[in-house]
Amino acid sequence: MNSENLIELTKELIYEATHFNVAYVKQIYADNLLIVKVDKTGVVDTMNKEQLVGFVKGNSDAKAAPFSTKAEFHYAVCDGNMGMVIMTRDLELDGKSAPKFFTLIWEYASGRWQVTKESCLALN
Repeated sequence: MNSENLIELTKELIYEATHFNVAYVKQIYADNLLIVKVDKTGVVDTMNKEQLVGFVKGNSDAKAAPFSTKAEFHYAVCDGNMGMVIMTRDLELDGKSAPKFFTLIWEYASGRWQVTKESCLALN
């Protein structure tokens, strides 16, 4: 895996997750997933894989409109079985711009690339 391939895999992840593909989300995120979200006031919230899958499934069951797939990639590196992607995404929540800075940590384990850690910082 090289950095370009890791970016392509991340684009696939963004598309599938924002279109609420539950099976894909279960497969691409590691069982020990930790997501850390920091809002614009500095309040921290966390999410594990079970909570993420529940969120995606809830949106899928509700036939919610897909979220934005907009992403600007700033950096990607892959070293052996570990990779990291840094990007900015505008999630456009409730029709309003909601830019966020993301870091994804990828690991090759159990025969596939999986996201093990994700952080998200609200930009405004």
